Amino acid sequence: MMLRIPYVMTTLLLIGSLLAVGCGGTQKAENDQTEDGLYSGKVILGSATWIGYAPLHLAVEKGFAKEEGVDLEMRTIESTSDIANAMRSESLQGTAETLDTEVIDKSAGLDLVAVQPLCNSNGADGVVVKNAYDSLESLKGKTIALETTGGASLFWFNTMLVEKGLSMKDFDVKSMSAGDAGSAFVGGQVDAAVTWEPWLSKANHTDFGKTLVTSKEYPGLIVDSLAFRRDFAEKYPKTVQGIIRAWFRAVQYIKDHPDEAIPICAESQGMTPDEFKEEMKNIQYFDEDMTKDYLVSGKMADIAQKMSDLWLKMKITQEPVEGKDIVDPAYYQALGK
Repeated sequence: MMLRIPYVMTTLLLIGSLLAVGCGGTQKAENDQTEDGLYSGKVILGSATWIGYAPLHLAVEKGFAKEEGVDLEMRTIESTSDIANAMRSESLQGTAETLDTEVIDKSAGLDLVAVQPLCNSNGADGVVVKNAYDSLESLKGKTIALETTGGASLFWFNTMLVEKGLSMKDFDVKSMSAGDAGSAFVGGQVDAAVTWEPWLSKANHTDFGKTLVTSKEYPGLIVDSLAFRRDFAEKYPKTVQGIIRAWFRAVQYIKDHPDEAIPICAESQGMTPDEFKEEMKNIQYFDEDMTKDYLVSGKMADIAQKMSDLWLKMKITQEPVEGKDIVDPAYYQALGK
């Protein structure tokens, strides 16, 4: 699975998060009172370390979530399987993950609904190659390292292959995580790799490698989203909407007050402000205009459908997922009502 992990991982935070989940660190929704769709307990969202989720942390620290009527806690959990298990046990009400991971979880029986796109990769992911290669076609028969068990990188790479009339069988594929793939390329072990920053920059700094293509040329394919257990979202729609509003407020606050917002965001990811600002160049946070274009238009549901189709074809999943079932724009659309 694809994990979003930047330069610095906060190991103690990870251990504490997993222990908290294992000990049942939150009450179940059914034990709390509801008034007009608003959840009275603490809402806990699980996510890996990734700058795409930093505005959610900012929404907590600046009190935006509280002001929207939500007692929100962000819990850092690096393993996607641990997040899924915590969702099943109702230790988490929701998650921030890549959409393709949510499709896999949905196929495996976790009834969740994606309600808001959070972050679009805008150059953070890419294909690095040795200087001798100028196209995907020129890599036929060559060694290429990438994650083959699922993840946004695999979905994006296969989308490009379909456009070129190619398939995974055209390459000597070495299966490894995106981070390991980047490391293998920089170490001269493979001809190409599907990876992300900081490995794209590291590849460009070698005397033999370059970036062939990045996610900036494929907007909307590598997307993180906010998802909830369906039973929770349906019972507490105002709480879900409150978190979406808090997200938009946090995104706007980063734009309007970067000197104050960026240090808070950076700390939440175990990064320095300068590292965070550098990484921000390669992503886009979904504001309201982007959300209308992507979520309300149906593009997000279409992408989820394509993810499900690919995972079935590759036997990563066993059950189909309908894009319009897992992606629901209704919570966003009801914000003004």
